[in-house]
Amino acid sequence: MGTTKRALFWIAYVISGICFVLTIVAFIIGFFHHMHDTGGMKSVIQILETPITGFIKLTNGTIQKSVLEIILLCIVSYVLPTFFCIATHYLRKNKRIALENEEE
Repeated sequence: MGTTKRALFWIAYVISGICFVLTIVAFIIGFFHHMHDTGGMKSVIQILETPITGFIKLTNGTIQKSVLEIILLCIVSYVLPTFFCIATHYLRKNKRIALENEEE
């Protein structure tokens, strides 16, 4: 893999790691905020949408609920953390394979 590709991967990996942590924190905040809701499935949906609605509330209306901004928030809140988890899996797998080849 080229140096540029490797650098871009690590930049994306770090950014997605930050998004992963922020999403987990948002889920925990959403869980505590909606913990006493009796709506059942409605509470689960509210907890899952907390990263998006919480960020909109955090910016005090600077970010509106336009379609493009919601898509961007979905990417930051769900796609990048998923990329982080998958990339971490493959990095660990490649490291394990490299260590096994080194022992041989």
